[in-house]
Amino acid sequence: METVYTKNIIEFVTVALEYCAYLEQCREKRFMEFVPVMQKVLSLLYLKAAIVEKPVMLGTADVPNSVTEADYQKIQDNVAAVMGEHDDYFDGDEATSVSENLADIYQELKDFIMIYKNGNQAVSNDSLFSCIDAFENYWGIRLLNCVKALHNLAYNRTDEDGVQDNDN
Repeated sequence: METVYTKNIIEFVTVALEYCAYLEQCREKRFMEFVPVMQKVLSLLYLKAAIVEKPVMLGTADVPNSVTEADYQKIQDNVAAVMGEHDDYFDGDEATSVSENLADIYQELKDFIMIYKNGNQAVSNDSLFSCIDAFENYWGIRLLNCVKALHNLAYNRTDEDGVQDNDN
């Protein structure tokens, strides 16, 4: 088994910790502060997740989840409160919200971090596998869609119908 303490993994964990901590405290933030911070953190998080090599799943340990439905809902509610009327957006396929997508990402990262901090290499390995697999198949695209929505908000880009869009 390769170590889960490589430079790239530690950098990914560091950014994931910052992301989770920021969202846990975001209710105190103003919209105009939140948007540029999230633009930067999400972009860095994407880069760090993309650089991590997905480990081989060992399957030797149960990978528990630590984020409860109440935890998830609190994060989503806090982000929705900060985003206000700018929370909902259309990602090209469906109507969604920044708050829901950021809470989805939070759940994946927080579950991984809680396992990683315990120091059990086998369980951390399998949790990292699950987190990176979910990045590849689920939360990575949601992160990118949020970055696009936040970019449009940060630079006040709207189309002729008043819908924010950066294709103009």
